[in-house]
Amino acid sequence: MINKAALMRSASRTTGLSLRDTAACIDSVVETINDAISRGERIELRGFGTFSVKQVSTKNYPTSFTQKTVPAHGRIVFRPSQRLKKSVWDKIGGT
Repeated sequence: MINKAALMRSASRTTGLSLRDTAACIDSVVETINDAISRGERIELRGFGTFSVKQVSTKNYPTSFTQKTVPAHGRIVFRPSQRLKKSVWDKIGGT
């Protein structure tokens, strides 16, 4: 698993930036994506994938004791690019 610290170290080595500068860049990118998604915007990162918000309608789930209702809401959807799919397929294989 790669966490934020490992991502920062890798990006820092690749770019030659300090860990502090790399952390600021990663935080900025993540915050920008969060803000855009919270506004319902679509984010496309060519070669990686697309983030979007899908609207889900109200659903009723009956049970033997109560009727549970889940209100309409947005669901975050990630669709990987063809390049990412191919890369994963080539390295890990697929079924």
